[in-house]
Amino acid sequence: MTTLLRFLELVFRLAPRLLWWALGGLFFSGLNIVLKQELWPNTSAAPTFFAVLFVGCLLLLPWLAARTAWLLADAVESYFWKALWRLAAIGGYCGAALSAVVGVVALAFNL
Repeated sequence: MTTLLRFLELVFRLAPRLLWWALGGLFFSGLNIVLKQELWPNTSAAPTFFAVLFVGCLLLLPWLAARTAWLLADAVESYFWKALWRLAAIGGYCGAALSAVVGVVALAFNL
């Protein structure tokens, strides 16, 4: 259990600051989308703004997760775990590029 807690502490310490901002923006925009009738009854552009903010934050998350995996590979000492985290980061960057293309196309057709 202490090993897991030390690992989580390392992950939280290495996570980029932008990751926490993106998670906060995701939560904030999601809350505003859910409560749009109560918070923004007379503002017709608010749901669109918060939907774009939500998708923008959502598109950032795979990039930041891959960056965290890359930084985690730098922090571990075992060659096996270093190679595994590098492989996970490379896969994350490929998935992030694919999701960014799909997300930008979806935003272009939705707006």
